[in-house]
Amino acid sequence: MRNVCDFFKNGFVASAFVAISFLAGCSNDDVAGGASGDSGVYAIKNLDVAGVTQKGPFVTGSAVAVHGIDCKTMKISDEHFEGAVKSDKGDFIVEDVSLKSTCAVFEVTGKYRSEISGKETDSKLTLRALTDLENRENVNVNILTNLEYERVVYLVTKKGMLFAGAKKQAEKEVLAAFDIVGSFEAFENLNIFESGDGNAALLAVSVMMQGGADVDALVNRMDKFDDSFAEKGVWSDSSTKTAITEWVTAAAADGTLDSIRKNVESWGMTAEVPTFEKFVETFGADSSIAAQNTMTDPRDGKTYRTVKIGDQVWMAENLNYETEKSYCYNDSVEYCAMYGRFYEWNAAMRACPEGWHLPLLEEFKTLVDALGDSAMAGSKLKSTSGWLNDLNGTDDYGFTVLPIGGRSASGKYINKEWLADFWSSTESAVEFAYVMHVGANFNTAPLDMDEGKYNAFSVRCLQGENDSLRSYIFVEDSAVAVCKTESTDDCEYGKLTDERNGQEYKTVKIGKQVWMAENLNYETDESYCYNDSAEYCTKYGRLYTWSAALNACPTGWHLPSQNEGMTLYYSVGGRDTAAKMLKSVNGWNDDGAGTDSFGFSALPVGDRDEFNDYENEGRFAGFWTSTEVNERYAAHIHLFYMDDDAALSTTFNKRYAYAVRCVKD
Repeated sequence: MRNVCDFFKNGFVASAFVAISFLAGCSNDDVAGGASGDSGVYAIKNLDVAGVTQKGPFVTGSAVAVHGIDCKTMKISDEHFEGAVKSDKGDFIVEDVSLKSTCAVFEVTGKYRSEISGKETDSKLTLRALTDLENRENVNVNILTNLEYERVVYLVTKKGMLFAGAKKQAEKEVLAAFDIVGSFEAFENLNIFESGDGNAALLAVSVMMQGGADVDALVNRMDKFDDSFAEKGVWSDSSTKTAITEWVTAAAADGTLDSIRKNVESWGMTAEVPTFEKFVETFGADSSIAAQNTMTDPRDGKTYRTVKIGDQVWMAENLNYETEKSYCYNDSVEYCAMYGRFYEWNAAMRACPEGWHLPLLEEFKTLVDALGDSAMAGSKLKSTSGWLNDLNGTDDYGFTVLPIGGRSASGKYINKEWLADFWSSTESAVEFAYVMHVGANFNTAPLDMDEGKYNAFSVRCLQGENDSLRSYIFVEDSAVAVCKTESTDDCEYGKLTDERNGQEYKTVKIGKQVWMAENLNYETDESYCYNDSAEYCTKYGRLYTWSAALNACPTGWHLPSQNEGMTLYYSVGGRDTAAKMLKSVNGWNDDGAGTDSFGFSALPVGDRDEFNDYENEGRFAGFWTSTEVNERYAAHIHLFYMDDDAALSTTFNKRYAYAVRCVKD
């Protein structure tokens, strides 16, 4: 057991059911409350955490465990606390929880009362909940918290997402997997014995996953869900979905749903069972045919058709909400009424109504995948009339793309009857973003094309919120005053002590961001000293490959996104002068030094290429961002000795090693 415990404590998370079960036996018996771990600074100190454990409710005595987990790396720590279910209501409390990270895994193991039979099960079940305890004292463990677990871990560890954003995305995707659309509370807030749509959705999913299965079969279903769902956020286990769909059809017809309601009522724990039936009965409806509806924009009262394709709900018409930097074709309002408006990219990012958002490129990919044959995606999306030379589409799904064209940055209206481009929220470079491109003379819908942000194109909003867009900082108004000159230094400095190795770093506040004012020098796998010399690490910090950089920053800090890098540029006056403002006043070749006007003090450390050669000392400073472009490339902040302008390039090989500047959470 000792070797297995060490194995999981060192960060193995691929099979968390197994990992947590082993970890339950890894605590130190001599620590009060069942906790283990070194003494030191705690993010959570002596917190009593209560909640309910539900499939149906877990029975008295079921084991409850809390494990610490790093919010950034998803590595499970040796911090362990124990409790038990107090009554057949499934309620528990775990006392005196102290953690060095705010994130934790809750786990319950025991028998439960089944909603299907109304009786206690013969076998035990384990469910998990992954949560952030920073601002909560209650955590409910249920089927939804369990289904989102592996997806959250994947988004954080493989996609570099912050924990909160990963949770939001995973919750939305889990609900979509069961054909449930809506904005509900976090899964660990839900309770099958309370009213409301979110609680109804929980009970519905719990019922459907159980339907027709015993405990062992349920565990197998959950494991198969994890296998198919973690990487792409899409439930591709067709055999299980078919089995559940068949059960749903039978249950709706033979009175099983009524008996489930009576079972839950008979337990005497709720005055009103949430209306779970509506979510059960809509599961498995044929999503290959457009399920159309409407939405009304509360800002101006305009009503739009909507369409469900796969697990997504889209506006089936182009947005026509007037904002600054939005236009009607040929500046004529009649075209807006027919085709919607064109938006420059920054305007498009803010144009969708509450509860909807400008889709990510990945969400457009999900749309195209749902159409079946990507080679015919454009044809399936295009309207059946209006395209030049009768090159119309089939509009199989009711998405109804009209050939409205676009507006160039020079103000010229172009490509009507030929093209339709739709902005995504995914940037390809500082001044470019990706579009979904639909044209008259081809049948595909390319997603690898980008356009300048000052061009204006159509917008189709996608239902649901997206945290990464909510937190987007628009840079055009973000410039701040110079704080450092040759004779004065009024910059707002601070100090960061990395608890992992005790190293101290100078920090500086620039606009609304707080940056490390020195390069990170924390040793990890795939990190290097320039020329393999420790003296260069002391002088410049370390160089990291992209995968190493993702998890290199200390707790409370993170690798900046491409957007955060762009915000830095504009905070110091714009990308045209950013390099001059950010570069240090010495160390650069050929009079290439900067003014260091904001205390950022970028040094020309150079890089290490994929062939392990060190180069460009004195000429170049590159800093990784967390923004991934594809399997090979990621975005990075780029300062060069010959130029005063700065780049935010997306074409840098992940195998190269560059410096890291962390930004405060």
